[in-house]
Amino acid sequence: MTPADEELLASALLAHRWAPGLCQHGESGGCDWYHGAWQLLRMLGIMSTSGVNAAHYSAELARMSGDPSFRRVLITGSADYSMLKLIADARVPSDPPLTYVVLDRCATPLRICEWYAERHGLAIETLCQDVLAPLPEAAFDAVYTHAFMGNFDDADRARLVAQWARVLRPGGRVVTVQRVRPDFPGDVVRFSDDETAAFLQRVAELVPVMLPREAAVLDVVAMAQRHARNFWALPVRSAEGLRALFEDAGFRLDRFERSAPHGPAGVTGPSVPNTDGHYLITAERIAE
Repeated sequence: MTPADEELLASALLAHRWAPGLCQHGESGGCDWYHGAWQLLRMLGIMSTSGVNAAHYSAELARMSGDPSFRRVLITGSADYSMLKLIADARVPSDPPLTYVVLDRCATPLRICEWYAERHGLAIETLCQDVLAPLPEAAFDAVYTHAFMGNFDDADRARLVAQWARVLRPGGRVVTVQRVRPDFPGDVVRFSDDETAAFLQRVAELVPVMLPREAAVLDVVAMAQRHARNFWALPVRSAEGLRALFEDAGFRLDRFERSAPHGPAGVTGPSVPNTDGHYLITAERIAE
């Protein structure tokens, strides 16, 4: 394994161990089925992570590189340290110092991000709260997130984009990726029975060939089954509506481009890459 693979393995095992105790928040109960398994499934290359769209994020990071006004970045929603790593890896020693603020309502990914930041000497702050709860105004220069808007219904999605606008200084930017499901008929996106069966079959095939012994001894197929049973998202049904959310909140869209990421053949579902209709988004907060 490469050093990055070894680090991901160490993080995955820590998250699996920490999640049952840390994934307790709110009336909805725990999310250890998600955070305890996410990185192990990610090691199989079967999950839709920020790394799938690394070129989109890296292009914006390259534009910001060396900009002395780019000092505080807010990461809203963090399954693990992948977004933190993506941003940090794009930096060079001559870039101005950057503070990473990671926000999530669950303590497990925050602890994983703190673990990663300590290993790499990154300046990090963590906020264990709902993203719609009060945050300081104009306190950040950028917001980075991935596939986050599916956690909110239509009304709260508008509140989310307005919150991003409030916390960004004029000229600050949101960089994200979001899937759109035109005319989705249901209220909640879940794995279908056929998608679950294909997902579990592919996980079972990949575990013995892609996971090192320390992870392969765990029942990753059972974790994948819990993931498929519990995973949900709320559909974003319209690209025009998604664009309007940003424009109505005072953003100018510099990029709003459709994309179709790729993952393992024959596997589809709400949290895997083989799906069409993802939009690469960069939006700048317009000065009032």
